[in-house]
Amino acid sequence: MINDYDKFAKERQLELKKGIKKPHRFIEKPMMNELLPDLTGKKVLMLGCGTGEESLMLKEHGAQEIVGIDLSKESIRLAKESYPYYEFIVGDMHNLPFDNDTFDFVYSSLAIHYSETPEIVYKEIYRILKTNGEVLFSVGHPLRWACEEIEVDGVKCRGIGHGISSSSDKVFGNYNSFKKHDHYFKNGEILSFYVGSPSFYYKLLKKVGFTIEDFSEGICTEEAKNIDYNYWKKYHEIPEFMAYLARK
Repeated sequence: MINDYDKFAKERQLELKKGIKKPHRFIEKPMMNELLPDLTGKKVLMLGCGTGEESLMLKEHGAQEIVGIDLSKESIRLAKESYPYYEFIVGDMHNLPFDNDTFDFVYSSLAIHYSETPEIVYKEIYRILKTNGEVLFSVGHPLRWACEEIEVDGVKCRGIGHGISSSSDKVFGNYNSFKKHDHYFKNGEILSFYVGSPSFYYKLLKKVGFTIEDFSEGICTEEAKNIDYNYWKKYHEIPEFMAYLARK
């Protein structure tokens, strides 16, 4: 089943806690941690919180009150079990069960890209944020996720580009299209999500009313070099994720 968040919730939690998932450990989490502002005294919503692990990072940045929301009932059950001092609820990011002007900060790690209609999500975030409140979220980068599998000199590669000759109409990948992608994991999990260009998300945020304060295209940390050199070599140069910090 595609996007079976409940079935793989426990396995995902264990992998995150043990640092097994290299994209999260070496790219996405360091990127998000670097962009996080001082949250001292802030009320924070974790949007698409999964099993709640990132509540620890938000607490380190000073968050006073943390609420997590996720579509997966099993993920929320595990989050409540693991972090009972925070509030976790089941809910849909397209229709958030909160009053206007409730939160100082919204944090969302690789969740909004599961929406086919991200503008609706941004409008909901804007609604529940207080004046001058901020949102930090990450999504997949098209240089990784909008590539097409091609073969170069007998080696399978991911590529974005086009034929060089003027007569060639061959195009590899779809950088400028907002398009659904399916990713297959070795454990049998299948995740379906949407990928757009940096300017696509930028313009949607501006349309909703946000001011973009910062932007990052995550770079694989040096720590990964001694653990998996080939992985580091790839994603030190090619971004796998990107993140936006925006203000209401």
